[in-house]
Amino acid sequence: MCGYLGNAIDSPLAKTLMLILGIDLGLLRDNTGTGPAANIDIIRNKYGQRTVTPAIWWLLLEQTPDGPKPSKYTSFNTRSDKLNTLGSAGFHAYRESRCIIPATYIIEGNGAKGSRHYHRIEPTSTAFALGGLYREWINQKTGEQICSCSVITLAPHPKWQTIHNKSTPLFLPPELGILERWLSEDIIDVTEFNSLLVPSIPERLHCTPIERPGKQTPTGSCIEITD
Repeated sequence: MCGYLGNAIDSPLAKTLMLILGIDLGLLRDNTGTGPAANIDIIRNKYGQRTVTPAIWWLLLEQTPDGPKPSKYTSFNTRSDKLNTLGSAGFHAYRESRCIIPATYIIEGNGAKGSRHYHRIEPTSTAFALGGLYREWINQKTGEQICSCSVITLAPHPKWQTIHNKSTPLFLPPELGILERWLSEDIIDVTEFNSLLVPSIPERLHCTPIERPGKQTPTGSCIEITD
C-alpha cells in the first residue's frame, strides 16, 4: 500500500514534475509528510485544463451534519485488480476522473503491525507522479464542492519485496504524453492503460530504512532500486 507521502515544493524534484506538466509550482502546497484521510494536493484536468486541487486522501466519503467525511471503508488506496469490477469504488473514477498525486517521497512499511520495517523512498530525477483517482462531493451544509482521492496500487514489483511485499504504487512515467493521456477527460476506453498496470519503477529510487513515518531517523544504509 501507499500510506504516507510528502511533497516539498522547494525540492528540484517537485519543480521538474511541474515543469513537465506545465503547471505553476506556486499552486502546490508544501507537505512535510502526511498519512491517509489528510488533505493533500492532486493534479487533474478540469474543463480541459490541468490544475492543482486539494483533496481528502480517502476516496469514499459519507455525508455527516458537518459535511463529507472519510467513510468506514478503507479507500486511501485502490487496488488495480478492482478497477474493472463493476460496482467497485474505483470503477467509474478510473474511467472518468483520473488524477496524479505528486510526491517528493513516500514511506512504505513491511511486516506485521508492531514489528513493521519502514523505508523512505525518494526518486532521483523528478517527483513521483502517482497514478490516482478522484471523486467530487458536495457539502450539503455549505454547498461547497470537495474532492477525495486514492492512490492506485499494483501487484508487488519483484525488486520491491523488501520494501512492501504485497503491493507497489502506480508510478506513472514522467513523460508528458503519458501524463496527458492519463489526465484526459476524453479517454474512457481504459484498455490503453493496461501496460501501466504492470508494476514498474520508472527511475532509480533511493530507499532509506527509518524508524517510522513520524520519526524518520535512518536506521541503516540507503539502497537503490531500479527496474
